[in-house]
Amino acid sequence: MSQRIGIMGGMFDPVHRGHLQVAKTALTALHLDQVRLIPCAVPNHRHPAAAPAAHRLAMLALALAELNEPRLQTDDRELHRPGVSYMVDTLASLASQFPDATLVYILGWDSFNTLPGWHRWRDMLDYCHLCAVSRPGVRLATDTMNSEDADWLLAREVDNVSSLFTTDSGHILVLDELDEPAASTHIRQALAAGQQPITDIPGVVLDYIRQHQLYTTPHDNA
Repeated sequence: MSQRIGIMGGMFDPVHRGHLQVAKTALTALHLDQVRLIPCAVPNHRHPAAAPAAHRLAMLALALAELNEPRLQTDDRELHRPGVSYMVDTLASLASQFPDATLVYILGWDSFNTLPGWHRWRDMLDYCHLCAVSRPGVRLATDTMNSEDADWLLAREVDNVSSLFTTDSGHILVLDELDEPAASTHIRQALAAGQQPITDIPGVVLDYIRQHQLYTTPHDNA
């Protein structure tokens, strides 16, 4: 069986327990050999991150080191690539680096629902499968999409892990095994307001934020 590699993109601004829960859920449920968490350098659909890329990568590395799960790894390739950080380009890079692996792009439910607005989003399925991690009972819903995009996605949905891996790419699976995740926006707001305690981020990340005086002013980007 070929190696199975999960990919999680995001701003990680800052990384929080929701991010880590999604990564761990997918790692276990999909029987992945590794999950690579990839901080975005230059986003396409939102304003820049509140914290510089180097700090976001450092916080992510600290959070993963504390978990002591070597299959969860940081990947900084987008931070070294000029221009907008399009996920389709990142997937092409990973497919080139790991030609014999099966790639699975892991994303939260809110991100999945914005997928038709992503750059060359259908081409992403040429390189990978998609796994949308949601709360219990949530199924693939496309009522916010136009009918053509909805039909395209629904035609690729499978209902179990075994079916996901019957091809090298192109399938979509919903994992409804996630409790309500944290949100970076709320965490940044709490940090800027000096609220205590803040429990949605690992202690090592909170210590790093305070040491480097990050998120000291309001920043309401998602």
